Amino acid sequence: MSATIATLPSGQVRLKCYNPRSGESLGELECHSLEAVDQVLENLRQAAAGYNRSAISERVRLVRRFRKALAQRLDDLIATICAETGKTQPEALLEIFGALELMRYGERIAGRTLRREYRPSGALLHKRGYVDYRPYGVAVIIAPWNYPFVLVVGPVVEALLAGNAVVAKPSEYTSLSALLLKEIFDAATGRPELFSIVLGAGAVGQHLVSSPLSDIICFTGSSKVGAAVGQACAARLKPAILELGGKDPMIVLDDANLSRAAKAAVWGGFTNAGQTCVAVERVYVLDSVYDRFLHMVRAEAQKLTADGQPSAVMGPVTVDSQVDRIKGHLRDAESKGARIERFGSDNGRQLPPAVITNVDHSMTIMTEETFGPELAIMSVASEEDAIRQANDSRFGLSAYIFTGSERRGRRVARQLACGSVAINDVIVQFGMASLPFGGWRNSGLGRLHGREGLLSFSQQQAVVGSRVALPAELWWYGMGARSRGWMQRCMRWWYG
Repeated sequence: MSATIATLPSGQVRLKCYNPRSGESLGELECHSLEAVDQVLENLRQAAAGYNRSAISERVRLVRRFRKALAQRLDDLIATICAETGKTQPEALLEIFGALELMRYGERIAGRTLRREYRPSGALLHKRGYVDYRPYGVAVIIAPWNYPFVLVVGPVVEALLAGNAVVAKPSEYTSLSALLLKEIFDAATGRPELFSIVLGAGAVGQHLVSSPLSDIICFTGSSKVGAAVGQACAARLKPAILELGGKDPMIVLDDANLSRAAKAAVWGGFTNAGQTCVAVERVYVLDSVYDRFLHMVRAEAQKLTADGQPSAVMGPVTVDSQVDRIKGHLRDAESKGARIERFGSDNGRQLPPAVITNVDHSMTIMTEETFGPELAIMSVASEEDAIRQANDSRFGLSAYIFTGSERRGRRVARQLACGSVAINDVIVQFGMASLPFGGWRNSGLGRLHGREGLLSFSQQQAVVGSRVALPAELWWYGMGARSRGWMQRCMRWWYG
């Protein structure tokens, strides 16, 4: 496990951090008490009072300084991410790339997305209306352990660009990356009062959500916990952005480039040891190409090394409880007739990639998020069957389609019930900063990334003024028969 929680005789709670790949101690961190969390929120609330009124250009400059400072600390960031998650260096570098791309895009679009927007006045020709996009105040970001850099940086920056002060609570298993972020932010911007980190487990997160001092919550994590966060926010009429789990399907049609599809399935299923909400977890392949596709997948999987050594291309599972979940899904599938082929040996948290065949939807591995290095592959009779099976899920985060026809891919995409689709690629939709990211169904509410991400952290205020100052409006008290008749004639002409 990358961290354990210890309560000292004094009542102080500390996190003992470990490298999940080597077991090496990474030190201890002191958790925030609930009283300390309240003080952080109060300080942010005071800072927000001024920052909420800042010009968009000022916020962009702040984020730009932060981004440039991060780009100068790549080695430190990679080392920290790898140490506390067990990721490989290429995986850590890719995570940082995604975060920097989101920051740069947010800087570019903030001005035109958040500026005052004038709207048509319709029949009220003498009126003028516009929308102002206003910050909420204090935004809370609760982040998971699988991507401790990008899943903190992305929403933090969107909240800052929208004019909010921000507090982030990283997972108790991966707090070191967030602390390094805070260090870099403070040094680069000179505005430490605008962004804070609090450390702790579930109780700290619950307190942040329920506190009257927080104004909007952004939670990334499991659907079960996300539902609880949503309920707590609903009870307080507090807005929540929920980026939750997925059971993402991949469809391989009979005209697909099978070599590319096989490579994509293996990378999409096993990158970050499968600990990715948009990972390929279930694959539906048309009967006519199933055998050839499966042969190619096996050949690609055999190339992977996951032995815990520095040269391995696949890292360990980060959290002990996740190992138990993965193994439970595999046991359930095997007990129901699935065939499991493991490409390597089981070594604690270092699980080998597994390809599972002869699967169906009676198996947990086809219906619940596994979040591990497994790839379940099922043959289907037709395109329609593939779409039906892909939609047979309570989740709806992302989906992938492989076909030789872009037009066919777009047609299938329109029939899939999910928040994003990639055609002839996997996971890339998360890295395309201009696109909104989020799920349908049990995969969440709200959107991050793109202009939608900035608007998610903004309140809309509609304002109406007058182009012409009249003594009184026609519809106020005192409307006579003549005015009423004139209005009726105008309505018949305008609307009829």
